[in-house]
Amino acid sequence: MSVKTKPYLFALLCMAGTLASAAEVTDTFQFFSGEKYQLRAVDVFRMGKAYPEMKLPTKLRPLYKEVFFSEAEFRIALEKALGHRFTDAHFTELAEKSRDEAQKLVVKAYSNNMIQLVYQSAGDIQLPEPSEFITVEHQLSQGDLHIGSSSFSTTDLKANVDSRTLCVDVKTQHSEPLAVICPDQSDGLTVRAGQSYRLNGLGQEFQNPGVIDGSWNGKVRHSGNKMEAFNGGATGNTQFPVLYATNPDKPDFALYLDNVSSATWNFKQQPWHIEPADGKRSLFLFTADDLPELRHTYMGMVGKPLVPPRKMFGMWLSEYGFDNWQELDDKLHTLKQHHFPVDGVVMDLQWFGNVSSADPMSQMGSLTWDRKNFPQPEKKVASLKEQGIGMVLIEESYVSEGLKSFQVMGDAGYLAKDPDTGKPIDTDSTGIGHWWGKGGMIDWTNPEAAKYWHDWKRAPLIDMGVMGHWTDLGEPEIYNGKGIYYQEKTHPEVHNIYNYRWIESIYNGYQAHGTKQRPFMMTRSGGPGIQKFGASMWSADIGSNLDSLAVHAGMQENMMLSGMDYYGSDIGGFHRSGLGVIGKEKTKALDETYTQWFAYSSLLDVPVRPHTENLCNCKETAPDRIGETNSNRYNLERRYQLIPYMYSLAHLAHNNGAPVFPSLSYEYPKDTQAVRANHKMIGSDLLTVAVAHLWQTSTDVYLPAGTWFDYTSNQVYNGEKGRVVTGYPLRRELDGEQVYTLPLFAREGAIIPYNPQEKALSSEVPETLALKVFGLAKQSEFTLYEDDGKTTAYLNGAVRKTHITTKVNTPSASLLISSAGDYAGAPESRGLHIEWLMPDRAIEKVTLNGKVVSQWDYNDNLLVIDAGPFQVSENQRVEVQFR
Repeated sequence: MSVKTKPYLFALLCMAGTLASAAEVTDTFQFFSGEKYQLRAVDVFRMGKAYPEMKLPTKLRPLYKEVFFSEAEFRIALEKALGHRFTDAHFTELAEKSRDEAQKLVVKAYSNNMIQLVYQSAGDIQLPEPSEFITVEHQLSQGDLHIGSSSFSTTDLKANVDSRTLCVDVKTQHSEPLAVICPDQSDGLTVRAGQSYRLNGLGQEFQNPGVIDGSWNGKVRHSGNKMEAFNGGATGNTQFPVLYATNPDKPDFALYLDNVSSATWNFKQQPWHIEPADGKRSLFLFTADDLPELRHTYMGMVGKPLVPPRKMFGMWLSEYGFDNWQELDDKLHTLKQHHFPVDGVVMDLQWFGNVSSADPMSQMGSLTWDRKNFPQPEKKVASLKEQGIGMVLIEESYVSEGLKSFQVMGDAGYLAKDPDTGKPIDTDSTGIGHWWGKGGMIDWTNPEAAKYWHDWKRAPLIDMGVMGHWTDLGEPEIYNGKGIYYQEKTHPEVHNIYNYRWIESIYNGYQAHGTKQRPFMMTRSGGPGIQKFGASMWSADIGSNLDSLAVHAGMQENMMLSGMDYYGSDIGGFHRSGLGVIGKEKTKALDETYTQWFAYSSLLDVPVRPHTENLCNCKETAPDRIGETNSNRYNLERRYQLIPYMYSLAHLAHNNGAPVFPSLSYEYPKDTQAVRANHKMIGSDLLTVAVAHLWQTSTDVYLPAGTWFDYTSNQVYNGEKGRVVTGYPLRRELDGEQVYTLPLFAREGAIIPYNPQEKALSSEVPETLALKVFGLAKQSEFTLYEDDGKTTAYLNGAVRKTHITTKVNTPSASLLISSAGDYAGAPESRGLHIEWLMPDRAIEKVTLNGKVVSQWDYNDNLLVIDAGPFQVSENQRVEVQFR
């Protein structure tokens, strides 16, 4: 019997130590290890029962965590623990039980700052293809690649490979440590990195009620699409396997686990443990100087978001659910009466006839209007559209077995199947049924099934004027684990790709039909890249309490880093039973909860969507009926005023992947004080602070170095270093009313296009070009994006880009406006309104294109200019002389 005393390791397809261009030779190479030996407690326990006198578990316990890299090393250790005689007699058995086969490490260098590490058995021939979530071949770029016998390097990275463990020690070219990545003995991975890294990303999982903190440091993240009970509600756990490790004083890096199965990420101690459920170990590592660069790389892998319909930046009224048109009309009427702008309504499952528990004839899966309670839907949808109100309809993946839909889809093989009969499998393995009825589940992984359903059921609704699709229960929440899917895949193989395929099929349906309307979906599940199909996400059936809103606010940062710019919530909470307050204080606490929540969502959610369970018709969710009416109206009006700015950010997100709602630390990655999970940016110019605590009346605001302006009061805050504004009031008198509102600050140089209307606010493009300019920065710029807000014409260039630049050369300041591009319905001329904060100046003259402007006013540091109308095709130059 030959004994290997030294493992072997080599690189294929290249010569050790040779410098090669990645364009000239392979970018993929391999390292091999020899066999390893590790005792397992279960094997020792079983063997010990046969030889009780040896007390094997006791004697061998110290060796359980030891790994032996040769047969000889293993034998020596056994002899020390058990003696020569027993070891000689039973070595073959012990070695067989403890032997781990040889492994290989496959490395692929995609670019100078991105590598892929794949751990496989040495005998595996085929390398795993990238998962459905990502596209990475376009990341391949030319660069210098060194491959040695136990090392490799690119222009930015260098790594040593341990010849026994296949651990990879990755550093920057400046020898700054990044991570040591190793295969473990349970088909997982370990990662050892600096203790000071802050860990974010990985989608959402609600933990620690009442804490606004998205970091995973010291926690265990159980990823995978599922609904989980949380603090009086049920929230979503999502599958976004991208981890960011950031530190202002160190090089940042990210890890992407390229696996559609669920995984456990354990950050309780070093090293971190990553355990994919299916054991496939494919890990991308990429590095950058800061967090924005890392996210840019990730967005290049998964895809940038489409621009949502402009109306989605407004408020959408929703509840579970409107029973008929009359109930809906009544709530829309009072919103108008109380001067609340509204852009749309979201219809829950009552629209198709509601559901009945365990009933084969439940209307789940009919996806056809209940014309008794919602007569003439074609006319109603058209009528609402004329009033500026759009409609989104809920849909699910389940089909009751007594419906025609079930028969048609089942006969075509388009439902999840029973492995024994090949017929549709009941989603309830007991055969009883669920709250929604009794039946089967559409197989979205089958492209023909998805296409047929879209053509048959969804396309007519789109033609009717429906603007978007609310894909509910898509984890899937309910399923039969024995089900078989397209290409004979099992449920574990499709579970985390299921909702992704559903969203993709809607997008594909729009493409196949040549639908000019933009696709928009609102979903509570998914995976990396669903934003490129037009999807937004919400945090599911959250409990009505501010402790849950706090966690939602923390998860917003992680969802942003995971690629989801448009992330929202059921404003006020779905489950009112989760309020946690009883007796006389209940109503007061609910109003306070709703008011705080509405203030948060009016700044940071897309869309702004109040929603609650209201089957009893005894609860309210419209902001004129619950909470503080004055506060709700003020916060919603501020939201509508900001839509021109937010909509421009949506175009930037689509064009280059910039986040719409970044964290403060994202915008100021080298500022150690900016790591505050409750501080959130809107673009790179506006800063707000999330608050979620009953009866809280003030908060602290950290302002990074420089000059900042209170967006509401115009107060100026200067500082060469970052400063904390303590006790910032959340309640104040504004426009003669006491209102609750969150802080909003603008950095110096910010140019904020906004809607200047004071009444009848709408999400439409304002007739007047209105700008808020903050301070006298030496030079600043912003591009306002405008299009028809409805169709995909923007993808073909039907966009007006208005570039606004300010320059200051004391004692004057100029503002230049230049527009390019066009779209259907774009105004040819428009008025100009400018509000320019110029602290402590004496204004002497204002000119427009060299001509003196008479309509201006300077008061309390604010210069207000009105001019026009002007021809959009002509550049405009405003000059301000001051002293």
